[in-house]
Amino acid sequence: MEVYTKHKIYAGIFNLFRKFPQKDNKITLLTNKNHSFEVNLEYIAKELDNRKTKDGRDYEYNFIEKDSLSLNNIRDFASSKYVFLVDNFFPLAFMDVDGMKWVQLWHGTGIFKKFGYDLLNDEDKKVMEMFSPKLDLVSVSGENVVDIYSDNFHVDKSKVKPFGVPRNDFYDDEHLSDDYISKLRQSFERDYPQLFGKKLVLYAPTFRENPKNNAVFDYFDIEKFIEELGDEYVLAVRLHPNYVKYCDEDHPIDLDDLTNRYDIINFTGYKDEQKLLLLADILIADYSSIMVDYTILQKPIILFDYDLEDYINKERGFYFDYREMVPGKIVYDIDELIESIKAEDFRLEKLEEFSKLQFGEFKANSSKLILDYILED
Repeated sequence: MEVYTKHKIYAGIFNLFRKFPQKDNKITLLTNKNHSFEVNLEYIAKELDNRKTKDGRDYEYNFIEKDSLSLNNIRDFASSKYVFLVDNFFPLAFMDVDGMKWVQLWHGTGIFKKFGYDLLNDEDKKVMEMFSPKLDLVSVSGENVVDIYSDNFHVDKSKVKPFGVPRNDFYDDEHLSDDYISKLRQSFERDYPQLFGKKLVLYAPTFRENPKNNAVFDYFDIEKFIEELGDEYVLAVRLHPNYVKYCDEDHPIDLDDLTNRYDIINFTGYKDEQKLLLLADILIADYSSIMVDYTILQKPIILFDYDLEDYINKERGFYFDYREMVPGKIVYDIDELIESIKAEDFRLEKLEEFSKLQFGEFKANSSKLILDYILED
């Protein structure tokens, strides 16, 4: 357990501050230092603001970095009654949380690539077995994924509820209306004039632990894409927040250089992923759960899987037969990808089946359901 020294120190400080009074209306939204998975927490915060406006129910909430050893932050955190997570939090194994309620929102949607308990080493599994019983709720996208989340958070199935994923509350009737989409498109065209009169293709690959495979633009030939499709389509790129971690000097990704050389849009740092998905005419993904969210919109998806065998056998693997189940056309090189777009060959018949697996009947009310359950018992 020596590797967990910093977690024990954090927990020790937290436990000291727990001796002070707890505030029954106080909520901690626990994020990470680069705020990369914060959007689910932001939708919880919006719903809290709505409740205050509509009903006068006033909850005090704060975003706190889970990795920060700031005494002020930990003191603030320790006085909360409710805590919302979007990732694992190992100090919880050593923390005194009697009288608190803990909610795991997670940052991925549905079931896709393996995660959680399935990926941990034996030592980490032991610690997870210490903190997982302290969770009061794990909210998941739908009924069909409850069993896998129960196993992978190592929590009793009764604590896993199909209340949905807060960030997908964006896809309500207002935001899906033609009027809203038209205004959103006009706004983006002002900021990105190259979009005018063209369709938007969003390439959103996940990271790979192998630096060679992580260098996605060694496989995705931007120049060829623009040469073949540039008259009709604009290419936008959104890389996973962890991609930098798995680059090395032999396999770098220099997005600034790429956007200077080619007329593409870099949305890697763009905060509102839901708006990007709403505007995209085609999503090019791979093993990222972004494609699970995109199936809500029932629009074309292409899976650019140049390293599929490596990913299945040497990295995470999946919870289902990937080739059989994915809701889009699988391609293995840039020529196949371009041909799929030209031929409009997208395997659309798989979209509805896959979406029902992940969401059941999708409704944009997750934040309300979660807060109704955890705040009002």
